[in-house]
Amino acid sequence: MAINAFNTVTPGAKLAMVNNKLGNPGLKKNQGSSSEIFDYVNVTATVGNTQVIRFFSSVNTKTFPLTNLTNGNLLQVGEALAVEYIMLTRMEIKAGIVQKVEPLLNITGFSVSQLSLLLDNSRIIKTNSLMRSLEGFNTKGGTARNYTFYPDTDLTIPPQISFTCELQIPANIDTAPTDTDVYYGCHLLGTGAILNLKTNV
Repeated sequence: MAINAFNTVTPGAKLAMVNNKLGNPGLKKNQGSSSEIFDYVNVTATVGNTQVIRFFSSVNTKTFPLTNLTNGNLLQVGEALAVEYIMLTRMEIKAGIVQKVEPLLNITGFSVSQLSLLLDNSRIIKTNSLMRSLEGFNTKGGTARNYTFYPDTDLTIPPQISFTCELQIPANIDTAPTDTDVYYGCHLLGTGAILNLKTNV
């Protein structure tokens, strides 16, 4: 019986399927988890300008609260993530204290920014605009105010494979307050797998 390629596949099943094809069948025995990875880039010197921001490319030089990754821009052995949601944010830090965190799309003009997600230099999201993340156009938001980007497929990040996210933004009206650093952030969220020592050891 033929299998319809467009049947709905759960995020967990997608993780198992992709890792099976990569020669990592043991991942399906790992612990399922709600997973999130994030990275913030300092844009204080270039705020308001046209630019391309590369998230996750230099996380090995950062610590919390600028990232929650400790092993560079790859997931550790036994970990994987099916990206179901992407959140782009803006954070202000003054004298080492977080002053404000808000959706990047609160700033006029950011909805036409273009987003790409790369897995080992292969694009798995190619130059999508952020328009679908605006509250008036958010097809999966479910609320009046929802600035979350929902990919149409669950994008899988396997363990030990580098990834980056590129955001091309136009000239805009954002500014940096006096003596304050401005950071743009990218949060990737979804169903994940983490090492299950009871099963894997």
